[in-house]
Amino acid sequence: MVERISLTEASRRAPRITARGDSALLEEGAAPTLADLAGALQFALGDGRIWLSEARMVMMQTQVLGRLRSDLIKTVGIDTARSMFYRTGWQQGKLYADLVTKRFQQDDLTAALAAGPRLHTMQGFVKVTTKRFEFDIKRGHYHGEFHWHDSTEAVEHLRAFGVSDCPTCWMQVGVPAGFTTALLGQPVIFREVECMGMGAERCVVIGRNAAAWGSDVPELHEFTSAAPRPRSKPWSPASTEPRPRKPEVPLAIIGKTLGIERARRLLERVAGYDEPVIFLGEPGTGKEFFARRLHEIGRTPKAAFVTVNCDAYATGGSDLALFGSDGAIERAQGGTLFLNDLFSLPRALQSQLATYLGNATKGPNAIRVMSATSTTPDAGVAKGAFRADLYFRLSLLPIVIPALRDRRDDLPMLIDHFLHLHSTTHRKPLRHVTVAARDLLMRYDFPGNVRELSNMIERGVIYAEPGGDLEISHMFTGMEQMPEFVDGLHASGRIVRRRAQDGRSASLPPRSFDELESDTYRAALATANGNISAAARALGLSRAKLDYRLTKLGLLKGG
Repeated sequence: MVERISLTEASRRAPRITARGDSALLEEGAAPTLADLAGALQFALGDGRIWLSEARMVMMQTQVLGRLRSDLIKTVGIDTARSMFYRTGWQQGKLYADLVTKRFQQDDLTAALAAGPRLHTMQGFVKVTTKRFEFDIKRGHYHGEFHWHDSTEAVEHLRAFGVSDCPTCWMQVGVPAGFTTALLGQPVIFREVECMGMGAERCVVIGRNAAAWGSDVPELHEFTSAAPRPRSKPWSPASTEPRPRKPEVPLAIIGKTLGIERARRLLERVAGYDEPVIFLGEPGTGKEFFARRLHEIGRTPKAAFVTVNCDAYATGGSDLALFGSDGAIERAQGGTLFLNDLFSLPRALQSQLATYLGNATKGPNAIRVMSATSTTPDAGVAKGAFRADLYFRLSLLPIVIPALRDRRDDLPMLIDHFLHLHSTTHRKPLRHVTVAARDLLMRYDFPGNVRELSNMIERGVIYAEPGGDLEISHMFTGMEQMPEFVDGLHASGRIVRRRAQDGRSASLPPRSFDELESDTYRAALATANGNISAAARALGLSRAKLDYRLTKLGLLKGG
């Protein structure tokens, strides 16, 4: 039977069906709302980090940016400064488009485009009012009109140079251009036709597809290489299926933070030598992983890599496993001997090892010695628990592996890596880690470091339904040491901080994750006036999945 729908319903479906849209037809309160977007903004108090979803952010006074802007104009000239700020805004808009696409997986292009002005407003530079926008991808058409109020860029220009004879909101005009171009897949140029910097009451901004501006479109020259190529087919919703991954390099070091980059560079520098290397870092940071990586890129990658857990000898284990025939040292001939937990080695074995290594590290069958410790080396040597001569022999090339809490910007990559690794190992395809779960992982301190993160993701893979998503309940067990400021989860998935009393954290009894999860669902239902479908949308869950969780926790009547 042919489905019959009203004209209103046909108009509502049009953006999905024909890749056409009109903001006038957008349902009021369509996600992502300003509250949804604000939920992506997280502050780690005392940690020196702010995130918008998984992107690092900073706070800066507008006067400081205004001074930078003024100095740049005076140094390089107004035309070059305009170009630089426009490109900066374009890049920011493109990243906003990535946020809307990846975090919210919006299947309605009109709603996705409507999120841009909300993000722009939330950024604090201007208050954006959408008058109307419409688009038709097949015809290459876009037209939008927006009003900007209290533009800080215009205010700073007025303060530095007075009333201008041309528009002044250069970076802010680049933001919607980059955002809209990224979503539509075809160049869209925004221009100010009225500007506060020129004495207007507010800024009026018009966006059009590039061709609609005629032949004089200098903005296109700014982005010859950056602008995306036109799509060969109409826009389609972001797929919920995982994207194909490039083959991963075995033992590749994942991360981009300063600490991990420094460790990677040091590893590469010492790879061509045979001198001893010692890895320093907390338990679970991956010291043995780094040692294996160094062996792999070293001079004898095909030779043996032999690990010795020194704490096994602390209880009086035989030294034959280390020095005897077919012992660890003999098996490591020509390769690498890795001494894990070095400071646990008893004094008697330290003496034998010091004597042996004087000769074993020379000649054709030389052994490269790598070691690792989680304790402070100086303290062990000072107390006489470890021979100073052996320590100084083994610590010629120290490499510090940072704790995971000090490299939080690496978490998104590590989460995706372990999800792929463990779902492949267990032959259990999964889609994503939910937004709420990612947000909590970004805030968690990981006392067990990378090993704990790997274990949590693997636990989640095992507990999750095949083809589904990893949720908080799959990874967190209630035994984790939660940050002091965490009391629960907002209906949107945001962390709720504990209330302060007299400037100090409130003393609250420990709570299980079932309790936190129950409170989250109760809050979502209360906000949605008991509407389970609306609550599910606010939580980023399907109706069926929320029904299941409510029934399991005893929150659904008749469950």
